[in-house]
Amino acid sequence: MILPREESDGVGIETVNVSRLAIEVWRVPDRNLVRREIAKTDPVSEGGYPDDYDSRPDDEGQVVWKGEVAVKGDQGQRATTVFPLGAVLKTLKPGGYVIKARDVSGGRKADDDSGDAPAQASRWVMFTDMALIAYQGSEGLDAVVRSLKTAKPLPGVRVALVAKDGEDLGAAASDASGRVHFPAPMLKGDGAAHAKMLMAYGAQADLAVLDLDRSPVDLSSQGVGGRNVEAASLTAGREAKTAVDGYLYADRGVYRPGETVHLVAMARDRRGKAVSDRKGALVVKRPSGVEFARYAFAAAPGGAITRDILLPAGAPRGRWTATLQIEGIDDPAGQLSFSVEDFAPQRLAVDADGQAQTPVLAGQTRQVAVSARFLYGAPGAGLQTQGEARLKADPDPFPAFKDFQWGDDKAPFEEKALDLSSTVTDGAGRATLSVDAGQAGDTAQPLLASVTASVFEPGGRPVREGVDLKVRARPVYLGVKVNQADSSGDAAPMSFDLIAVDAFGRRIAAPGTVWTLISENWDYDWFQQDGKWQWRRTSRDAVVARGAVNIGAGEAARLARRLGWGDYRLELTGAGGSRTVIRFSAGWGASGGDVEKPDMVRVSAGTRSYARATRSRSR
Repeated sequence: MILPREESDGVGIETVNVSRLAIEVWRVPDRNLVRREIAKTDPVSEGGYPDDYDSRPDDEGQVVWKGEVAVKGDQGQRATTVFPLGAVLKTLKPGGYVIKARDVSGGRKADDDSGDAPAQASRWVMFTDMALIAYQGSEGLDAVVRSLKTAKPLPGVRVALVAKDGEDLGAAASDASGRVHFPAPMLKGDGAAHAKMLMAYGAQADLAVLDLDRSPVDLSSQGVGGRNVEAASLTAGREAKTAVDGYLYADRGVYRPGETVHLVAMARDRRGKAVSDRKGALVVKRPSGVEFARYAFAAAPGGAITRDILLPAGAPRGRWTATLQIEGIDDPAGQLSFSVEDFAPQRLAVDADGQAQTPVLAGQTRQVAVSARFLYGAPGAGLQTQGEARLKADPDPFPAFKDFQWGDDKAPFEEKALDLSSTVTDGAGRATLSVDAGQAGDTAQPLLASVTASVFEPGGRPVREGVDLKVRARPVYLGVKVNQADSSGDAAPMSFDLIAVDAFGRRIAAPGTVWTLISENWDYDWFQQDGKWQWRRTSRDAVVARGAVNIGAGEAARLARRLGWGDYRLELTGAGGSRTVIRFSAGWGASGGDVEKPDMVRVSAGTRSYARATRSRSR
């Protein structure tokens, strides 16, 4: 985090249900920063432990301020407390700062080692008025220093290129444009001499750093082709390896035999200026690597070379290559690959609209509007149109209630393939496909219909477009959220939040919902068949409890019970044919999903933490 040294209030600390914070400010000297990872760390909730070993300042810095700050805010609401870093620093020295905040509400200690660790967070802060930006190329590294307050270049700022061991590889003062240059050999060091950071030292003892090991922003990493063949990969960035840098491009990436490739090559020097007085040639090779044609040129007016390459009717299929060769330079200045294949380009654009935001209810038939047009603008009239759909369980039926489970884990919905028949587009290129919700059958699960519309080109090739429709065969759906608390005994405290929604995902009341809690006891039987041992699994159900509950449209209804270790099933049945069945596990474990083999076991480390016990012994 870069905190502007001027005109900033401080660092914002966001909390929930915290009334008091213990804050420590650590300073890590500039040369020690190369041994730390200056990175964003994740906050840790109560009872958790931080995973920020590489970013901790403990071994490289020291505490320069500590104290407690009161937090103002309502219970259950987010509160933001601004910590004035600049006001608590008596003297500013070059270095990075780390702010640590811990919950000390209600008199609890910040260094609680009892196993119930308080909520905490930390953040690296560079308190400065300088911003660094660097550009790396074949000639070295150029850095520019600017003011965060005015965005103007800062002249006379000392900028150091620092190695991994903290030593200076080079240093210089920024010129009138805020620029500093470091030659390429300084960046070639290995081991401890590897260039790690740029550090800029301001006139008021502030510091700005730039980690050179982080991934740069590289606009040439998009794989546009036409690059120098010495580059490691299409995403390795662009760098001029020779005195002439060539870039090749064509009008397409794939051609048919007999077509013409319109090839353009641009030649530039290291400064990006056009090279027009060098001789060379464009060399085109077949997929086998055998040279197909060589187009020589004596000059390149404006730094550009253009050639039209006529592919023969019997041109071999595969990847062809074109390279730019410059006289006096052994390696190609640039390269381009293109394909020669038997293909027919798509001539249709197809759209499908089924009002996906509105679910298809029981007894309804949804019309999916299909429109087709040729890419040159004319409507796709009189074209054969077919439709198909796949009905399956909706993996996310009600996004507003992500923690709740829906459907039937005991008898999951079996995916169905639907044929939506065939039709022909009208004069405007439009056709209609029908999706009947009744084809889902008698199911209480929320479903998803993946519809695919296919419009056939005059040559017979289909162009497809899809749309997903939510199918709701019931007016009411019941959702369950399973909550399991920590337990050190044989009985785990469990609770279940129950809600009801309509087909549109809106909360509704479901009075008189019947629930049944069932224990699933699994038995494994081994038997021998054809000389090989086989096994089968059977379940014995035992009803633990049953009852009825009134689910309201406001707060979720809750069931609570202590359950022994094992597998369980909760079944809910309500009005309108609504039914939900979920499976879960209780105890120090988690459900193994589809793990049914008798030689597979569940292993869990548990969620509780325990304090270390010590004892003394005398002789």
